[in-house]
Amino acid sequence: MKEILEFIEEVERLKFIPRSGWLYYGIKQPESVAEHSFMVTFLSLIIGLFLIKKGKSVDLKKLLIMSLIHELGEIKIGDIHLVAKSYLGFDIVDNAEKKAAFDLLENLKLDELKEIYEEFLENKSEEAKIVKLCDKLELVIQARIYKKIGYNNVDAILNKDYEEFKDFKDLMDVIKKL
Repeated sequence: MKEILEFIEEVERLKFIPRSGWLYYGIKQPESVAEHSFMVTFLSLIIGLFLIKKGKSVDLKKLLIMSLIHELGEIKIGDIHLVAKSYLGFDIVDNAEKKAAFDLLENLKLDELKEIYEEFLENKSEEAKIVKLCDKLELVIQARIYKKIGYNNVDAILNKDYEEFKDFKDLMDVIKKL
């Protein structure tokens, strides 16, 4: 029980870690990593259910676990925006996040969480692809919200042509109209 409580206290830290990319774009009080993770999980749920309804094979349990834990490494290393990653090295940051996530999960003895996290990183399963899509989709939706409240410097995010969205054109058309 002690290990579980310590782990949960670590995860609580995500509520206090701002999404650094938004700070880079001048957003004064950006969403936290926890808020981002919640929305990625919610989007994963909705899109997962939508795909299941369309006859696609999606492991909803794995999808939701993956979306909840996809930012665990940021508990230890923080949220590092893309410009900083380009200077630090994407592989270095990705490896640090993986090591941090695995260190956090070590004491729980829940190897299935490590396996699901690894699967997310490898991006080979349908569930990983959906979570990666929802991760980007949440970014675009949040950028639209920031633009609506007066932050006009998020156009680079809104105008980018996201390859991940090509199979979800109808969904993106709806979001662009928001």
